Amino acid sequence: MKSLIIYESMYGNTRAVAEAVAQGLRTEGEAKTVPVAHVEQADFIDVDLLVLGAPTHVHGLPWLSTRKSAEKAAQSSHGRLTVDPDMDAEHGMRAILDELPGGADTTLPRRAAAFDTRLSGPALFTGSAGRTLARSLRRHGYTGAAAPASFLVDRQDHLLDGEIDRAEAWGRTLAAQASAS
Repeated sequence: MKSLIIYESMYGNTRAVAEAVAQGLRTEGEAKTVPVAHVEQADFIDVDLLVLGAPTHVHGLPWLSTRKSAEKAAQSSHGRLTVDPDMDAEHGMRAILDELPGGADTTLPRRAAAFDTRLSGPALFTGSAGRTLARSLRRHGYTGAAAPASFLVDRQDHLLDGEIDRAEAWGRTLAAQASAS
């Protein structure tokens, strides 16, 4: 099985989760992670499972304005926050969703999953970029490989203890489910 994980990350949390999910997926084959700003159409070739991940901003996917706010927050954090080196304020997950090849195309992956990083707390209050991603994937004709997953950060924008292990376990579960179908 070949998996492609595309992620958008502001401070490195979503990147770390994407890498952990990829590690879990590698139990059943290949898994490649690509930051959203570097995605090319060739990345989709021969992919069996597509996984999208993004941080939750203002209850959903980041916007240009929220990415720019994240950059400003890092600049004024006195080193507490560092902008992910592959973050591009001009190109985010919304652009990928606009250009995403349809799941009905038999040369492209038909199964997909989504995840987000978000503040700890009920999704009703924090929102969930993963849910937004999953809905968009369904609209593009992809079949959900699993319910969207959320990996939690604290108010200082650090992943909570155990979230990387949980992300790797989620990747192993995705791999097992995808290879069984």
